[in-house]
Amino acid sequence: MKYEPNNIISRIAWCRLQQQLHSITKDERAGWRAEEAGLVDALGCRDQIAFMREEHRSQFIRYQCGFEDGRALLRLSTPTPGGMTRMEELGPATLKTPTWVDRRPSQAPPPVQVESRR
Repeated sequence: MKYEPNNIISRIAWCRLQQQLHSITKDERAGWRAEEAGLVDALGCRDQIAFMREEHRSQFIRYQCGFEDGRALLRLSTPTPGGMTRMEELGPATLKTPTWVDRRPSQAPPPVQVESRR
């Protein structure tokens, strides 16, 4: 069975897309780059957490997020002894739409009022 890490590749593509947005700040762009680097490192089985913690402290959390998410996605996509991936074992997702979603605006539940206690 051929293993293709499509979930991680999609996440890397999403990070690259976010970096191209004109409306983000320099720090946000660096964060997306760090998250992408974490995903790429997880895919390549490289652990650069210590390096990122020391050399790129401001982006360490985003790198760690990408790295840990990438490792989790790899674990979910790893074939099990039965030949299925853990994601396939879960079966098809059953989406249950709340009943109020299909209602017209006049039938939707009233908005919730939240009080601030300052």
